[in-house]
Amino acid sequence: MRREAGVEMIVAIDSTARGPALGGCRWKPYPDLEAARSDACALAAAMTRKAALARLSLGGGKAVVVGDPATRTREQLLAFGDLVESLEGRYITAADMGTGAAEMAVISERTRHVVGLPESLGGCGDPGPWTARGVLLALAGTAAELGSALDRLHVAIQGVGSVGAALAVSLLDAGARVSVADPRASALDRLRQLALGRAFDAVAPGQILDVACDVLAPCGPPGVIDVERAGQLRCRAVCGAANNPLTGPEVAAALARRGILYVPDHLANAGGLIRLAVALEGGGPARLDKALSVIPENLARVLERSKARGIDPLSAARELEQAS
Repeated sequence: MRREAGVEMIVAIDSTARGPALGGCRWKPYPDLEAARSDACALAAAMTRKAALARLSLGGGKAVVVGDPATRTREQLLAFGDLVESLEGRYITAADMGTGAAEMAVISERTRHVVGLPESLGGCGDPGPWTARGVLLALAGTAAELGSALDRLHVAIQGVGSVGAALAVSLLDAGARVSVADPRASALDRLRQLALGRAFDAVAPGQILDVACDVLAPCGPPGVIDVERAGQLRCRAVCGAANNPLTGPEVAAALARRGILYVPDHLANAGGLIRLAVALEGGGPARLDKALSVIPENLARVLERSKARGIDPLSAARELEQAS
């Protein structure tokens, strides 16, 4: 942890056993340092699991900066770059909630351990659309497991930031029915522009978890489903882009007892990390398409192990990670 330029900055490195720890920089006004530290550690651990399940030569890390992106200064971005550089390559940063390709460009002035620069600077750009693409692949597999198809699904999306909005548009393209919620009116307005006149249902933020649907897709903050909420959901499956949407592994077991399919978040949302990993290796579109195919392959492996062992999908995924 370091305090510079008026903000607290934390980098959590969970593992470098498979390679350098890669994880985005989350910039948000946390209520206190303990909340920021806890989030960084949990997200770093999730990145380790995500890289292991996707069979990438990367470890897991995450950075959080306690501050409001709306009042962020160039000096603060450069200070964060200095912090990343001081770790001597053990951690590679990228965009996350509250940061994007433009911020990565400024950070790169102080460190080379950054990925996801703007395409105009030779980078791969924002990984968000690739996260959404990976979730769509997972949703297609989920639909098949439910005996359905994307064009027959009703998906309720919690959060339509860059990833959630891209997912919503892709689902509309596929012919799915889409319900969305986001506390920011600007996010809903942007989605309406992207939807190009195609209809979706806008739901109050406090009601999206109560929507009767085929799939609930959490695409916002972590920890939105606890054991009590798991007993109230009106969906057949949970599959989204949010990191750590469950408050703990016991929630996955609670969902399984109700017959609700939980697609592990780090399986479904691995597309962005895969995009960055391919970019670090200098791979092109063909390499990326091949790499993304690990998501539906992993879903099939997880479901097979879950059924064979009589365990919930999250537990099955953890076993596969340990064996990789």
